[in-house]
Amino acid sequence: MEINIASLQDHILTRARGRPDVHADFDFAIERYHREFLASTGGRKMDLESTWRHVLENGPRVDDVPERAKSNAKAVAVRQEGNRYYADRVLDEAAEKYNESICWAEPGSEELGIGFANRSAICYEHGDYEICLLNIALARKHNCPVKLEPKLAAREQNCRQQIAAGMSQVSVPNPRFAMNVETDSKIPFMAKGLRMTEVPAYGRAMVAERSFRPGDVLMKEKVFMTMSDPQYQYLHCHFCGESKLFNLIPCSDCASVMYCSDKCRQEDKRTLHRFECGIKEKLNHLYTSIVALGPRMFLYGLTLFGDNVDEMQKVCEAQKRSGSNPMDVDYSNGYNALEVFKNLNQVKVTKKEEKNYRRFMFTASIYFTVYMQSPAVRALIVTEDQQKFMLRCFMDYKQICLQASMFFWDEANAPLFPIASIINHSCDPNVYAIPRMSHFKMVALKPIAKGEQIFFSYGPVWYKNGDKAKQDSTMSLFLFQCDCVACNPARLKRWLATQKRLDEHGIRDLRTCSKVIADDLAPLAAKMNAVQQFIKKYAHTHPNESFCSVLQGFTDILYEALMNEWANKMRSEALEQVDRGL
Repeated sequence: MEINIASLQDHILTRARGRPDVHADFDFAIERYHREFLASTGGRKMDLESTWRHVLENGPRVDDVPERAKSNAKAVAVRQEGNRYYADRVLDEAAEKYNESICWAEPGSEELGIGFANRSAICYEHGDYEICLLNIALARKHNCPVKLEPKLAAREQNCRQQIAAGMSQVSVPNPRFAMNVETDSKIPFMAKGLRMTEVPAYGRAMVAERSFRPGDVLMKEKVFMTMSDPQYQYLHCHFCGESKLFNLIPCSDCASVMYCSDKCRQEDKRTLHRFECGIKEKLNHLYTSIVALGPRMFLYGLTLFGDNVDEMQKVCEAQKRSGSNPMDVDYSNGYNALEVFKNLNQVKVTKKEEKNYRRFMFTASIYFTVYMQSPAVRALIVTEDQQKFMLRCFMDYKQICLQASMFFWDEANAPLFPIASIINHSCDPNVYAIPRMSHFKMVALKPIAKGEQIFFSYGPVWYKNGDKAKQDSTMSLFLFQCDCVACNPARLKRWLATQKRLDEHGIRDLRTCSKVIADDLAPLAAKMNAVQQFIKKYAHTHPNESFCSVLQGFTDILYEALMNEWANKMRSEALEQVDRGL
């Protein structure tokens, strides 16, 4: 039985909807504090510094939010909840509870090992043998009781036998999505022939300077930084944001965050979590997506400047917010996070409505009060000038992140992909990008002509969602009214009038292609080849309904293939960890 990736993704995506009480609590706190602030100031206009001083003197205080210190008693109680889910065969909920138990467990205690042992049982039932072996190794490393060793040994032997017999999911053929076109000399993870430009009604946009074919891999950008919704703290890596439910390991000092690898844990400790460990639950209490990402961008920048506050201030204040082109950064000698940060610091911030600007000033001020409770922050931000600099950066970077992040695209994370942030939304996209990864991987859906703007969909597509459903989706999820060719009534009418019918050969090819797509036994590579050939041959009929049905099929195949590629990479890395002795 293979692990159901789609099921796990659905589990993650429905957490907010499934537990509205949790989400409401996070939203309510910051909203309640803001209402209290407006009432206490009489709604009078205030600048950033006066807002900050008012909050410092009058609150609100977030001191009474308790932090999650390690507790074996709590670990046992939560694990027992997981056991009940396991007995009822609700395995995803059981895995989440086991993760929470692992996070609560005190370092060196057998409760930590038991949590990994229990998680290995779920992996085995899923038929995810490499991840099962990883959890068995983690259980042994973390003092799993000797009485459980016979079960672990038998499970380990069974996993090895299944892998040797070719039953591992890694052995199932799956397309790979390495860069398959000529790459840019400065940006080796991006196709040559893409550039940023300004387009009326869109602002920044990505445009093709050459043609591309369906299936061309156009980009694989590494996430600059991300911020996970606290609702998913036991489902996502706190550093890279990936949803590796069965790989997660805890912070050694607090019970608030988890990581997909020791590498991510060490990197987060070096860059950001050193500032947040000990105040994380207070930050979670205030969490509202981009509002939380802005302050973290400042602290990440501080790390990149070697904790030299004065040097960071000198560089940042010398730069003008006249606009930035993230494609100006040279990646030919590797990924230089400091240069990426400097480029982001130049993003031109668009003017906000007065009420939103005032809200940003308030949230910057309250986040300042919480972060100043961190000993690591207080040790670096000492003088009043430095404090004002941090405050201004909190304010500015929230606005930069609002424009440059992709929070609208991922309900669980607010990832910051500087180059990919250039790409605009359309309900008739010409590329597909896989969500919830530590990399933004983008594949051409249909032929892209020279001079054509690159579009991907933040969620809905016009040929799958009805007009009302699509408009409701973009407004409720992404807070804007889409005006793409499929959403503007006048443009849509003219566009639909240009569609062409499939001829007799086209109808025959459609039947053949549809048959391959529907064949559960057909390899994904064969399905991809069939749809790519059809799309290339009949792209001139777009927006023909039959052609769009193949586009939707291509999207579904790409999602499955990309998720399988990600999962197989995760399995292979897990087995390598085990063979290295972790």
